[in-house]
Amino acid sequence: MKIIDQRYLDSDNRYSTQPCLLSILELEPVQPELAAQAQERLYAALPGLRRLRGLVGKRADADAVPPLVALVQQTAIELRRLALNEVTVGFVGVVPRMKGRYRLVLPYSAKSAAAPALAMATQLVDAMLAGRSFNVKAGLARLRALADRRRKPRANLMQTARTILMSVRKPFLAPSMAAVPAR
Repeated sequence: MKIIDQRYLDSDNRYSTQPCLLSILELEPVQPELAAQAQERLYAALPGLRRLRGLVGKRADADAVPPLVALVQQTAIELRRLALNEVTVGFVGVVPRMKGRYRLVLPYSAKSAAAPALAMATQLVDAMLAGRSFNVKAGLARLRALADRRRKPRANLMQTARTILMSVRKPFLAPSMAAVPAR
């Protein structure tokens, strides 16, 4: 399983009224028993995931999209809910004329954490399929840090702004205002 393409779309696009991340997921066929075991492991790792089944809509025939694709989308939504307190509704669908490729639409409010959340969801699902462990707490901390990094001004940027403001001793007057005599 891997993400082969991603694009950020502005609001009022073909898929959503909100800004969203459009991703193409390539998925090799997985045995249903293995997918069911991975799903149970994910439910144990992320207990809130069980409630999110209704938050992923399918834009294709019910049999056209494997359950694992919806599980990846549900996992990304749950990771964002836990890390950013952000709840959205996602969509999954089939990429026409491309077997094994699926479209995932994930609306977001924190752009800097949208793609990493989906990448982390694919890594988490892959780990559960392989029977490996995954450090969910570290992943959530990383998502929070990515979202906060863009909200807060960087320290060196703030220091540079302070330096520039402190170096200017006279108030700035536009050339047109300097020629006007005071009354």
